Parts: sequence; structure tokens; C-alpha cells
Amino acid sequence: MLPAASAAESSARLARLEAYLGEDPDNPALLADACDTALAAGQHARALAHLAAAERLALDPAAWLWRRARLCIAQRDLAAAAESLEQLRISVGAHPVLDHDRAYVRFLAQDYEACRALVAPWLQDPAAGEHLEAVQVLWLRATHALGLIEEGWDWVNAQRNAGELGSAAQGIASLVAVDADDFTSAKALADAALARHPTQSEALVARATVALAERDGPAATRWLALALQQNPDDGRTWSMLGLASLQAQQLSLSQSQLERAAALMPGHIGTWHALGWSRLLQRDQVNARKAFEQALALDGNFAESHGALGLVLALQGEAAQAERHLAIAGRLDPRNVSGRFAQALQRGEAADPERLQALVARLLDRPGLFGVSKSHYPPLEKQIKF
Repeated sequence: MLPAASAAESSARLARLEAYLGEDPDNPALLADACDTALAAGQHARALAHLAAAERLALDPAAWLWRRARLCIAQRDLAAAAESLEQLRISVGAHPVLDHDRAYVRFLAQDYEACRALVAPWLQDPAAGEHLEAVQVLWLRATHALGLIEEGWDWVNAQRNAGELGSAAQGIASLVAVDADDFTSAKALADAALARHPTQSEALVARATVALAERDGPAATRWLALALQQNPDDGRTWSMLGLASLQAQQLSLSQSQLERAAALMPGHIGTWHALGWSRLLQRDQVNARKAFEQALALDGNFAESHGALGLVLALQGEAAQAERHLAIAGRLDPRNVSGRFAQALQRGEAADPERLQALVARLLDRPGLFGVSKSHYPPLEKQIKF
């Protein structure tokens, strides 16, 4: 998504170019510029009209086949885009831009292994030249999307040590660092990326995550609001925003944000946990229980899920069921916070709401709890620009 100012500028430039084309309709350079500008402005119908004109004039087939592939990608006609790019590769051979674009189609189709395989050869090939950073970005995004956090983080550190990690790649690397629990590196990488790319979604989300861990909720909220401008349907951003609101005890707002996140990424355990706590703090035990049960259904071997469910059951007076889940939580992780609190509740030591809020504050000081690696966040794929 282009920023509003850039989109307006592209649209204005397109209008000027098309006015010139009205006077010189067969000018190849004008036609190419107009088509590229229409694509940049998201004016797909006008780009298609320029493509048709180029085909009528039998202009450079390779350049215009590539533009057709770009239009198909923008329209998310991935099969047609892949077909055009394969035809292009047959005619012109291997090239980093072409293989990047072929890989990008695989990324959008969520075939992340194929995406990585297509761009990996260019990571160490001097022929990538000025296109190396785009290749790095796409490979790292696909690696992160596959949940290969250790592999991705090792690669990032190798590139940093060699001084070869591009500024845009630093933004994706900052989110990998968050998921590798290296918040110091995440902050440094995000800050470096945002200095050059102030609207990059991964860097904004990573920086917000660090701010939340530092209990700077207002700063986290500002970065997340910027991220949502770029990618309004990203579940991870909504989840982090819900955590920021939960940390600020804006419970109703937190609940609505977390419910949006859960709808966008129903397989993320941490979001269901946070939603359960948001509901529980509002004394909605019935729906808090549903959220914790959903988290448990996604992974029956996470101690905090059993502990949280045991806590709700204890609050509801279902002592036998509560004890069963608390026993499992204790076996899985004797240090689990939710289960230990529930046991204190059963002993009559933690019945007041203030103690419950203190428990949630402790949980929010452990940022990994709500983003457990067994259910890594999905990639921020909708914000990636071709």
C-alpha cells in the first residue's frame, strides 16, 4: 500500500503522462512510463489499457511481459503471474529480479519453501548486485514465515558480522530477533531500519514489542498504529495492540482488539491467552474460560494454558476439574505463574481483584508468554510491495 501522498503524486503524474500520450499515442517510452506509473498508483484498469496498446504496437515483448506479470501480481492473479514469469525466464534466462519476482509469487501463495529455494542462490552471488537487498528481504521473510527462527537468526548475525545486511532486511531481522528473544538486538535493528524505512511493518511491530516489554505502552501504541496504517488486517499487530491496552488496563478496548486479532489468526495461542485474561479482568469468567479452552485445544502441552484454565475453574467453584488442570500444569512446568496463583486462590490467599491484576502485570513482564514459539505469528505478507 502506497502512502496517501505518494499515491496522489503517482495519480497526478499518470494524468500528465496520459495527456502527453493523447498527443503522441505510439511513443514507446511514454507508454512504458505511463504503465509503470499506473501500476505504482494502483490504477489497474489504466495499466491494462497501456499493456493492450503496447501489444498492438508489438513493443519489446520481454519488458511488457514483465509488466503484465506485475499487474497480475497486483491483482493477486498468481497463476497468470507465474505463467508470465516462467515464459520470461525461458526467453531471458536467470536474473536476480526475475527470480525475486517468481519467488514473490510463491510467497503470496504461501509456498514459502519454494520461495526460499528460488532466491537462495542469489544470496551469495555477486551478480545480484544492487538487487541483493531485495533478495535478502524476501528470503528472510519466507524463513520467518516458516518459523525457522534459529536458522534465520544465525543468518542475520552472519550478515551483520560481515557488514552485508541491508537496511530493509534489518527490519525483518528485528522481528526475527523478537521471536528469538533477543530484545536488545531487536531494538537496535528496528531503529536502524526505521531510520531508512519509517513505515516498514516488521520494524514497527518489533519496535512496539520491545517498548511493551519495557512497559512503555504509549510508545508501543504509536508504533502499532503506524503499522496498522500499512497493513490494517494484520493479526500480529492487532494482538500486540491488544496487549498494550491490556497493560494500560484499558480492558474493553483490549478485548475488542484481541478479538479482532483472534479472528485474523485463530491459530495463535498467545492471542487467546491475552484475550482470556482481558475477559477475566472484566469478571467475564464464562468467556474467559472459552478463550483459555481454545488455547488449550491448540496445544495441550503448554503449562500456562492448563494453569489459566485451572484458575477460571477454581473461580467458578469447579474444584475437581481445576485441580486436574493444575496438576497437569505443575507436571509440565512447576514454575508456571497461572497455576501457582490458582493454588493460592484455592488456599484463600488471592481472592481479591487487585491480586488478579498483579498476576496479569507479572505475565505481561514475560513477553514470550503471549507469543509462544509453538504457534509463531503468521507473516506480514499483505504489506509487502512488489
